[in-house]
Amino acid sequence: MPDALSIDQARRVALAAQGLAAPARAGRAGPATLRATLERLGAIQIDSINVVARSHELVLAARAGPHDRAAFDRVVYRRRAGFEYWGHAASFLPMASFRLCLPRMRRLTQATRGWWVDIRRRHQHLYGPVLDRIRAEGPLAASAFRDPDGPRRGSWWDWAPAKHVLEDLFDCGTLLVHDRVNFERRYDLAERVLPPGLDTSEPTAAEAAAELTLLAARALGVGTAADLADYYRLPSADTRAALAELVAAGLLQQVAVEGWAKPAYLLPGTRVPRRLTYPPVLLSPFDSLVWARERTERLFGFRYRLEVYVPAGKRVHGYYTMPVLADGRLVARVDPKHDRQADRLLLRALHLEPSADPAEAVAATAAAAARLAAHLGAGRVEAGDAMPAALAAALRATLPR
Repeated sequence: MPDALSIDQARRVALAAQGLAAPARAGRAGPATLRATLERLGAIQIDSINVVARSHELVLAARAGPHDRAAFDRVVYRRRAGFEYWGHAASFLPMASFRLCLPRMRRLTQATRGWWVDIRRRHQHLYGPVLDRIRAEGPLAASAFRDPDGPRRGSWWDWAPAKHVLEDLFDCGTLLVHDRVNFERRYDLAERVLPPGLDTSEPTAAEAAAELTLLAARALGVGTAADLADYYRLPSADTRAALAELVAAGLLQQVAVEGWAKPAYLLPGTRVPRRLTYPPVLLSPFDSLVWARERTERLFGFRYRLEVYVPAGKRVHGYYTMPVLADGRLVARVDPKHDRQADRLLLRALHLEPSADPAEAVAATAAAAARLAAHLGAGRVEAGDAMPAALAAALRATLPR
């Protein structure tokens, strides 16, 4: 490996690491491909917004292509190839990474101050009964503990006490997610969720940080210390210590990247693809390629902000803006909605990047939207009426009939 990368080389390395560089596979993906995608990425973020599809479904569709949308649930919850925990926010993680979460679970269990400690103090009387019910009845959702005659739950933060207890027991590793029903978690005892023979030896916090930093470098391809820390939300100090150890051991190499003010790191022997042959795709706002917004701007010159929580009148690009990836660049952003009743994928807004060729960006958007619509089972793709007339006309002319 050279000691320096051009920004174009860095992009190609990053896209290859994320499974977005080589030609897309033909046909429908099976469980083995979905499992391999999870293991390649190391973490797939979970989010409940379903205006197009759940975020993890979009991440998988962008890489694996069309597949049975229930297959990933079977890979995680039946075959136990993965589990849910805190990776990059709430995430699906490969089962082999479970032991790397044990130091965090221990730290949360032994915490002496903070929000969860207050929850334990106020609801101490509920921990025993909650565990007793799950131990006796098997996997249970938070709704199973709700008093049908009690007050209705208000905002998202107004969790019932039992939900707080379940989440605390989950954070501490006493409970794990057995599966989901209508996207609601069902919790069970950890020992009944983990597959037989799994290595559950607990590493030290430093050992776990080093292994997670190495996994982050493998998934990102190339990244600064801050990029690597962000992938699994590791403390910066832990990542810096891990990087010093990994570089000294020859497991990571430091490089300079054109235009980056800080040094970057990658695996020794990392290959820089000569060209990218991946088809255009729409990326979830929670896709691991664009998790770190500052890195996305450094790598692609693409300033990205999610506007879900921005008042409608103040949005610039739309509610659920998905970047369009084509030829190794982010060329546009589209605000789609899977209109299930009308059997269509509606593109409510489209904004082209100033540096992109307009005709090529529109064609890439149409191809990416058609690919996603086919996976979702949407009968057609439509341009929304709110889109500028000229742009909508160009898009409609390009969309497959």
